Amino acid sequence: MSHSPEDHAARIALGDALFRYVEGRPFDLDPGSLDPNELAFAAYRLIPRVLRGQSGIDTGITFFGHELSSPLAVGAYAGDRILAETGIGPVADACQAMGLPLFVSEECVTPLREIVARHNRVWLQLRAAGPQSRAVDLIAQAARHGASGIVLTVLAPTHPRPGLQPGGFSIGREIAERGWSTIGSPTGIAPLPSFPAWSWVDAEAVAATARQLGLPVILKGILAPEDGERALQGVADAIMVSNIGGRQFGRWAAPVNQLSAIRERCGRAAPILIDGGIRNGGDVVIARALGADVAVMVRPVVLALAAGGSAAVRSLLAKVMDETAAVASWLGAATLDEIDSEQITRLPV
Repeated sequence: MSHSPEDHAARIALGDALFRYVEGRPFDLDPGSLDPNELAFAAYRLIPRVLRGQSGIDTGITFFGHELSSPLAVGAYAGDRILAETGIGPVADACQAMGLPLFVSEECVTPLREIVARHNRVWLQLRAAGPQSRAVDLIAQAARHGASGIVLTVLAPTHPRPGLQPGGFSIGREIAERGWSTIGSPTGIAPLPSFPAWSWVDAEAVAATARQLGLPVILKGILAPEDGERALQGVADAIMVSNIGGRQFGRWAAPVNQLSAIRERCGRAAPILIDGGIRNGGDVVIARALGADVAVMVRPVVLALAAGGSAAVRSLLAKVMDETAAVASWLGAATLDEIDSEQITRLPV
């Protein structure tokens, strides 16, 4: 994990236990080792084209009918008011001001209606586990409050054995001890059963309900090209290539290393997002070159909010957007669509 001055400030603000939770070090990652997702991004190099005569750089894209100023989104995280007294509200304000989508966890303490009132491009993220009826009820809540869509987390949505929480900290226990509710449950974080696990049939049925209510569905946690292809055959409208930040297990395949094969298998008909290891604008451009439409950033945003509040979040997002534009321009592109796999190489292992 990185140890920047911003991280140091966040550690002071959060305390060691919460900082370790945000870092999300899983049980199999040695103390002091670097984030595998960050290491995976660090192995890629971009190949610029020169003397292209561009008249400018446009980083805008269209995402489910909305114009985004940059191919960037802020990802979901649990226990927002545990990590900052303000909760996720300042993040929603920043994303609204900058034209970026915001994914919100069902494990957020701030009510969904309050978040949607501050931002008009909010997607609700649910765990693909437990009774279908629970997911259907939450989807109905999302539609009622004006959410833009649903994200279903299909990789490691539950803990089949106790004591394996990321960073050794139970955010659910902390929420329960404070007597707080979340979007997904009036009694904190709902303890969902690991078995029977959902099948494609379950996911398809729940996704169909979302579509009936006018909400598109993203399946999060795709790492195998075959799963990406299956997801887009009637289940999801888009997929998110993600290992859940490597929080449950440090040796999942890195999303950035799977991205190209998944895009090749799935074609260009549906959006593909990437989550895990996005730390700067260079990472965003690398993700685009490998086939992602949108890069999702989570951990740096949470740490910025803890360290410096709303101003720090806005500064971080503006910096990443500026870096994205600069790197794309230096590559010789006038738009992001001009960047592809011909301009990227990977260091030998």
